[in-house]
Amino acid sequence: MPIPKPNLDDRHFQDIVDEAKRLIPRYAPEWTDHNVSDPGIALIELFAWMTDMLLYRVNQIPDKVYLALLEMMGIRLEPPRAARAPVTFYLSAPQPDIVTIPRDTEVATIQTETSPAIIFTTEADLVIRPAILNGVYTRAGAQRAGAVPWVAHDIRQFQLAEGRVTMFPRQPLPGDMFYMALENDHSHHVMALVIDCDEARGAGIDPTDAPIEWQVWQGGAARWANCEREADTTGGFNQPGEIILRLPAMARQTHQGVTAFWLRSRLRELKPGEQGYEVSPDLKGLVVESRGGTAGARHAVTVMNEIIGRSEGVAGQVFRLLNTPLLERDTQRDYLAIDPPPTGKPLRWDEVSDFAGSGVEDQHYILDNLDGSITFGPSLLQPDGRLKSFGAIPPRGSMLSFTRYQFGGGVIGNVPPKALSVVKTSIPYVSSVTNWQLAGGGRDPQSLEDAKLRAPQVLRTRIRAMTAEDYVYLAEQVPGVARACCVAPGAQPPGPNDPKPGQVFVHVLPQTDDVHGRIAAEMITLSADLRLAVLNYIDARRPLGIALDVQQIEQYWVSVSIRLRLRERSDPGLAAQVQLQAETALNEYLNPYIGGPQGDGWPFGRDLHVSEIYGLMQRVPAVEFVESVQIERVEPGGGTRRQVGPRMEVARHGLVCSYQHTVTVA
Repeated sequence: MPIPKPNLDDRHFQDIVDEAKRLIPRYAPEWTDHNVSDPGIALIELFAWMTDMLLYRVNQIPDKVYLALLEMMGIRLEPPRAARAPVTFYLSAPQPDIVTIPRDTEVATIQTETSPAIIFTTEADLVIRPAILNGVYTRAGAQRAGAVPWVAHDIRQFQLAEGRVTMFPRQPLPGDMFYMALENDHSHHVMALVIDCDEARGAGIDPTDAPIEWQVWQGGAARWANCEREADTTGGFNQPGEIILRLPAMARQTHQGVTAFWLRSRLRELKPGEQGYEVSPDLKGLVVESRGGTAGARHAVTVMNEIIGRSEGVAGQVFRLLNTPLLERDTQRDYLAIDPPPTGKPLRWDEVSDFAGSGVEDQHYILDNLDGSITFGPSLLQPDGRLKSFGAIPPRGSMLSFTRYQFGGGVIGNVPPKALSVVKTSIPYVSSVTNWQLAGGGRDPQSLEDAKLRAPQVLRTRIRAMTAEDYVYLAEQVPGVARACCVAPGAQPPGPNDPKPGQVFVHVLPQTDDVHGRIAAEMITLSADLRLAVLNYIDARRPLGIALDVQQIEQYWVSVSIRLRLRERSDPGLAAQVQLQAETALNEYLNPYIGGPQGDGWPFGRDLHVSEIYGLMQRVPAVEFVESVQIERVEPGGGTRRQVGPRMEVARHGLVCSYQHTVTVA
């Protein structure tokens, strides 16, 4: 394969000759004979030929030279990023004692004949604690005037033959709550509530969509956080069964003099046309069980105690690890160990980014993430004739080993939900595993072409955030962020939600693999983990005195109703095809990732004009003309619709998103 030639200088032989002839009147006006027979012109052509040869060689610069030049500026190709996903482990049965799923537990996809297994490794110990219920309480909502705010129930009634506990006040209203006080911290647990109740006690509700939300106390600004309801066989407390919940992080709190970890059931606001409970459900039995837990994992394979060779006792030695590319390392566990002769206690050496500050006694090395090379400091001859060592040299004969490292990463790790289903290591009491969320954030190694384009921006931004562009650039470096927008003070006139002087708001669009078609609302919802990651990354680079906040983008869900007219004598079967093409065009154009006029995502703060839809539909094949276009803004979830005029105004931190459209073809 030939080396691609960079076009550093596109001049050729005749271009150089012509340029030299144009300079003759300026520097030698007495030279009037410019024919090829003139000796001076012959010399010009000779030097032009030599220059043309030099330019040809300049344009043969290989990629290795570019890499060296980028490294001289302190820019290195970024290694791959590992996809991350929370994986949920399920126990074969509730256990009376604590079950610990250790860090570095490997889970994987199913291996097939055509694709190998994709392995994920957990990043922290998962401790599953047995559930102990200390008490249950009823609390009236704010809408109920004069009601008893807090009622304590005797949980011993659950063991009595006729014992009952009324969950909510007799005539339930939105906002009424049922509290459960738990003794242990069940952060990121899978909890099962085994319910015994009367048949059809919650008359009036839809058993498939009970108006109940489950929450845990998190403390801080979040206070109450929603749980994910995995299953509900009770039909909203209408029959005996189980409710399976996946809990987020919890915090201990004292409510009404009771200190515990709190789980509550709350009656949510009713949707239009929805009915609530006519009477409060009564519980005849309630058992809380820990059925599993969720741990964060990333696309990585772990290697322990790899022997990489013996030292020759000279400066600048290079060794290589067997597996690449490497992922980010835990400095407490991942390091180079050198066992000097005679065999003794291995010495730990420290990884550095360069040897600029390394002295002759500093036990330093450099590790390249892409090729796995471990390089020791060189010894360089100084102008005064001395030999200066940048870093210590491992003694001759020393055995070198790397205690632990992880390799992997890339877009292949962005697996869909429920793809991780194999536990690579046998763990007592663990029966199954799965990932309920899409694994995201995986990225292949940075290409040289991308590094060339990003080098000027990196040199401008580096490690500080001063301008709005700096905040956007830094936010987009966080794994899992597709696009970002920075809103700083200065809007004229300022809105009520705009930042005040000294405040900066960064709005983040999460990354997703499936960017085509209609985007689901949950795909662009900013998770708490991603928000915290962006906040921590930028917070270390912001100036003092700047109050930073990372927020969800404002979503403008758009539903378009269109009437199209086909050309005369068109095939009757063409209408369905045109309708599909029109809907596809709308979903692609009104897309926060690949939409907009340039096809690189709808621009932040750009208004939507009806004329754009007319022009978009006119480009659909077989469409004669567009009869009418009507744009409506839809609330998330398909609730309230509001018709807009010829232009829909979008906030400067907002993005247009495609909702369901109605296309009529005549």
